[in-house]
Amino acid sequence: MRANFFSRFMIVSGVCATAAFFNGCSSVPLDESGQMQAVYVSGEFLMLVNADARAASKATSEAFRQLGYFEIKNQQQNYAALLVGRTPKDAKVTVRIKEINSRQSDLTIRVNVAGDKALSRQIFYQIEKNLGGSGAPVNAR
Repeated sequence: MRANFFSRFMIVSGVCATAAFFNGCSSVPLDESGQMQAVYVSGEFLMLVNADARAASKATSEAFRQLGYFEIKNQQQNYAALLVGRTPKDAKVTVRIKEINSRQSDLTIRVNVAGDKALSRQIFYQIEKNLGGSGAPVNAR
């Protein structure tokens, strides 16, 4: 009897863990062709930008200003940066930049603790526009 309960418990636990893992991750198309995509994992919007960390940081700071956010932290390092801002509705926006090579950097955007995909995407488009990209939104799929 005890072994039967344990095996059922393990099966239910495994199904729940699998559902939670796959629910927290999705691809975010950034152009109409679907060639350019970002990843949204557990509340974080992750994307590769074609700029070094210094240029990405400058573009992010400018995006905060353009979107009407109050920048409360701008921490620069040689190959990384951390920017934190507040939206007019007091949502905390954290952008982490990590340079991969002289032409590319990883960009991570998190809104509050749980994340906000739509707002993260809007921030990314403004950063991309400031870096010389189109910054044009694509219809959500």
